[in-house]
Amino acid sequence: MYEEGRRPFISSYSLPANWQIEQSDVAPAAPLGGLEEEISARLSDPVSSLPLAELCGANTNVVIVCDRVPEDEVRLAILRGALSHLQQASIDPERVTLLIGTPRDETAADEQELASMARPISLGSYGSRIEIVQHDPEDVRELDDLGNFEGVPLTINYRAAEADVLVALCAIQVDNDPCCTGACATVALGVAGASTRRELRTTRFYDDRIEPSLIYERPLFQRVTREGARRAGLIFAVGALVDSAGRALDIRAGAPVGVDDALADLAATLRESTVSAPSYDVVLAEPNWSRRTGGSLFDASLAAIHISLARSPVLARGGSLILPVSRREDDSASARTFYDALANASSPEAVIRQLRGRSLLAGEARAYLLAHAMQRYHLIVAGPQRDVLMRDRRFLSSPSVRQAAELAENFAGKHPRALIVRHALSTVPVFRGPLFVLDPPGSPEAELSHWN
Repeated sequence: MYEEGRRPFISSYSLPANWQIEQSDVAPAAPLGGLEEEISARLSDPVSSLPLAELCGANTNVVIVCDRVPEDEVRLAILRGALSHLQQASIDPERVTLLIGTPRDETAADEQELASMARPISLGSYGSRIEIVQHDPEDVRELDDLGNFEGVPLTINYRAAEADVLVALCAIQVDNDPCCTGACATVALGVAGASTRRELRTTRFYDDRIEPSLIYERPLFQRVTREGARRAGLIFAVGALVDSAGRALDIRAGAPVGVDDALADLAATLRESTVSAPSYDVVLAEPNWSRRTGGSLFDASLAAIHISLARSPVLARGGSLILPVSRREDDSASARTFYDALANASSPEAVIRQLRGRSLLAGEARAYLLAHAMQRYHLIVAGPQRDVLMRDRRFLSSPSVRQAAELAENFAGKHPRALIVRHALSTVPVFRGPLFVLDPPGSPEAELSHWN
């Protein structure tokens, strides 16, 4: 579970002996062994769709939308597999266009990044002859207007909208929100115009995380991106679920909605860890630091959002969430916007007021979600942190986990029920038992229930 030579950050010695302590963790999923073979098998036997080769004819114009520049092993393998099937269908490579989407919170790839995709060594002789285009959301000359849905103007790159066969390729991180990623979002957001992208980043699309929609109703973001992909003509998708190191855990191919749903269900299965109680007074979110997540408050805030804004959170309202951190600074662009959004407001309510109704950058979106969590729970940061962020009474500061636990006792009492969530960036605790526990026979509560 832990890197070789490292011990858990939170141990029983970090917490008072009188606490009732439970631990929650998920077993790491094994990456796929034969990636190319799995991709080929999925393409040949897709979900709710004919195989890709059978959807095309000799004169078919095919556009493949990839969620980002396919330089990593998984995306390259998926792209090569799709091109191989098009080649088997005798599709002229000059009729094939690879359209590279713009990531959700990034600008278009630079020219060197795009030029690297044209090398035959990357895609083989067939792939070297296809057209490769980087989508530019600001270029209105390349956009088709597909109408409006739920107040969102749907503008999509004309190559995608006018293709005979439109295919989406994507890789979904297992610890990301699956509702905000996937094949449909790859088209409806990744190759959308700037006005569409701005609207899809407004706070109303994050509010489903704060107050989840009815269980039978899909989140607003998902409804809009699926409708946008449908209007664009997306008919086939290949998606991968990858771990934090970028290794493929599973592959799905076929009808876009079926692919997205299958990967989302698998991601939930891999992330969810069953716990024994529906409610805990204190939750300690142990970080899983890696090269991607460096142990700052910005990193730990994602674990806080996963736990506190889950559909059925196990942390009791008004409970304490302890976030261990190992370093004060984080110089990434997203982290800077996150810290600025928090530092420029005097309270969580002020953060929400300042950001509500705006189109948010990634760091601002995280600050917006965290501010809602801070309204419901006591967040205690254990470790080095920026003093300017500790001035609100709900955002408490402590130099160690032990002292954070002592702070939590001020709210939960001396004998709290506590849950340690290991690998908190990729673990979501879930209670699956009955909501009501029967009182033992002969107890006063059971006797009262009998007479009532």
